[in-house]
Amino acid sequence: MAAKKSKSPGGKLVRRLKRLTKRIKRLRRDEIVTIALLVFIFPMGIYRMWTGEMWSKRTRWTVTAIAIALVFLIFAPFTDPPVRQTGGITVVNGASQDDVLGPEAPDNRTAVDIYVPQRTAMIIEATPTPEPTMVWCNIGGQYYHAQNCKWVKSTTPSVPLAQAVRAGYNQCPDCDAPAPVID
Repeated sequence: MAAKKSKSPGGKLVRRLKRLTKRIKRLRRDEIVTIALLVFIFPMGIYRMWTGEMWSKRTRWTVTAIAIALVFLIFAPFTDPPVRQTGGITVVNGASQDDVLGPEAPDNRTAVDIYVPQRTAMIIEATPTPEPTMVWCNIGGQYYHAQNCKWVKSTTPSVPLAQAVRAGYNQCPDCDAPAPVID
């Protein structure tokens, strides 16, 4: 003789819990990762949900719609334009309706000075770039020279003074070469 199953409310709850635990065990690891991504990093979760084939299209569309609605509800309050305040101080018959805080105005003052910027023409002239001071450096030498120095030959190359100083040349002691300029 077979034993009868009890139909008590507690037994029904136990059976539901057993079915639920079996269903959770059946969830594959990919589904759990996708659900975690949907909860914590929803754009990645939605991408993973749509690229995988574990859920039906109806479920995918439902989850996507819920995610879009949540994003809209979260960011919608931040998109309102600022509200311009109306009101302020109104001057009626020379006296304000509100108290104005600040330093006392002189008694003989009848008008309020308001700063209005004036447009003025600005003339800008280009400053010409100065010609660099040229010196002559012998290849393999240690000094730079003026053009009329006895050590300058017709084949001696000329370079700007700053370049000669950067290259390590020193001022010639025998001629009137310009003093070094530090940039």
